[in-house]
Amino acid sequence: MSKYITVFVPVYNGEKYLGESIEAILHQELPEGYRLEMLITDSGSKDRSVEIAKTYAKKYADIVKFDEIPNSEFGHGKTRQRAAEIAKGEYILFITQDATPTSYRWLVNMIEPFFISPKVGCVFGRQVPRPHSVPTIKREVAGVFGGLGHPDTIALSREKSLVDGQPAGQLNYFFSDVNSAIRKDLIHTIPFKPLAYAEDQALAQDMQQAGYFKAYAPQGAVWHSNEYTAREYYHRKFDEYIGLQESVAEKFTPSLRSLLLGWIRPTLADWKFTRHDREYPPYVKLKFSVLAPAYNYAMQLGKYRAIKFVNDEKRRQQMSLEAKNKT
Repeated sequence: MSKYITVFVPVYNGEKYLGESIEAILHQELPEGYRLEMLITDSGSKDRSVEIAKTYAKKYADIVKFDEIPNSEFGHGKTRQRAAEIAKGEYILFITQDATPTSYRWLVNMIEPFFISPKVGCVFGRQVPRPHSVPTIKREVAGVFGGLGHPDTIALSREKSLVDGQPAGQLNYFFSDVNSAIRKDLIHTIPFKPLAYAEDQALAQDMQQAGYFKAYAPQGAVWHSNEYTAREYYHRKFDEYIGLQESVAEKFTPSLRSLLLGWIRPTLADWKFTRHDREYPPYVKLKFSVLAPAYNYAMQLGKYRAIKFVNDEKRRQQMSLEAKNKT
C-alpha cells in the first residue's frame, strides 16, 4: 500500500504565481513507495485563482483536491490545521500561492530532516527572493535566510540540552509557513493555534517546548518575495508585530525615535543594495531608489503602531481589572 506526502496550498487572489507553483509541485521527485497528494483551499478569490485550481484538480484528479471556503472562515492557523487533519500524508508540506520550488528535489529536501531523527517535529526551507522584487523586501529576505547557516547544511534547534535538560540557549522561534513541513502524527498533540498571524512561529515554539527539534533545510528552497506596495507593506508589518506579541509573547517597547529616524539607515542600505544588484535594469533602479524611503518608513510605522496598540490594550485590561478589584 502506497504512503503519501501531502502538499497544502492556501489561496486568495493568487493567480500570478499559482499555476507556476502547482506545476513545480506536480513535477517533484518522490521517495520510493510514496505518492503525492495536493490539497488546495481557496478562501474567496476574485481573480482567476479558482479557475486555475479547478483546471488542475480536473486534469490531475488522482492527485489534486480542491475546495472553497468563505473568506470569513479563513484563518492562518485554523485553515492549516484543517488541512493537516484531512491530509493523507505521513508528512505535510505547506507552501504559499506565491512560492515556487526552485528544483524538482524540493520535496525530498524538505522531508530529509525527518529521516535524521523521529525527534524532528517541523521543518522550514529557504526562501530565495525573486529577481525584480522591491529592494527593501529582497534585502530583508536575503538577509534573514543568509544568516541561518550554510546553504547546503541542515540545522537543528531545540529548547533544552539532550544530555542534561538544561536550557540550550536563546531560542530562535523563526519559522515560516511560506515553505514548511510537519509530521502528521504530531498534528493533534501539537496543533496549529487558531491565530490570525504568526501561527507558524507559535507552532515552532510549541514543538520545541514539547521536546522536538525544529529543522532548517536550506536545499528545500522556493522562489518567494512578497510584492507589496508601500501601503500594503505597512499593513504587513503591523500584522506581523501584532502576531509576534500575541503568538510567541515577544515584548517590544514603542520607540518614537525609531519611528522618526529608523527609516534612514535601511533606506541607505537599500540604495547601496540597489546600486550593486545586477538583476535590476537601470530604470528599475531609479524607481526603487525613489520608493525606498516610503517602504522603510512604512515598516517603522507599522511596527510602532502595532507595539503601541498591544501595549495600550494591555494597559486598558490592567486598569479594568484593577477597577473590578476595587468594587
